Amino acid sequence: MSNNSVPLSVIANPNNQYYWGQVGIGNNVTTQSQKGGYWILVVDRSSLQVVYNQVQGSPSQAPDIGNFNTPDYLLIVATLGVGLNNPPQGDLFQFLDVNGGGRELRRIEQIAFQFNCGSLGTFGYALVGILGNTNQPGFEASQVGLSGVGPILTVQLMPMNIGGKTVYTPVQIDNA
Repeated sequence: MSNNSVPLSVIANPNNQYYWGQVGIGNNVTTQSQKGGYWILVVDRSSLQVVYNQVQGSPSQAPDIGNFNTPDYLLIVATLGVGLNNPPQGDLFQFLDVNGGGRELRRIEQIAFQFNCGSLGTFGYALVGILGNTNQPGFEASQVGLSGVGPILTVQLMPMNIGGKTVYTPVQIDNA
């Protein structure tokens, strides 16, 4: 890890008996253990401060993040105990898709619609992307079924100078 990059780790949790997830940005760790659903955080790319932190139960409603839906912000998503009967769909799927979702989002969608929740139970999904509906690929991880905590998504936030302002951009660990 380069001296000026900042580690970012996201822990999603497929367990629907014990809701728990964490997001670590540098030495700051935010924990969510209140309820299950789609945990959505928005982080300012300049200050790395969390400006939006909500859990929603609806698999089809896009979060109301207001003026934060610009490339000045990062989107972080972690599922907490969500069943395969409630994969992202409709407006939520579209929101995730245009803000970094990709292969892993579609993997969960395919498994959920083919097998539903009866055979495989729950899933974990984690996403780090840049907001603003830019269709830029994000970083994702997924896991199907109850096999402990996970998935755990790890990236680095690389500082970049854009117009005299430092903004942090997610990159793979091996590229940091």
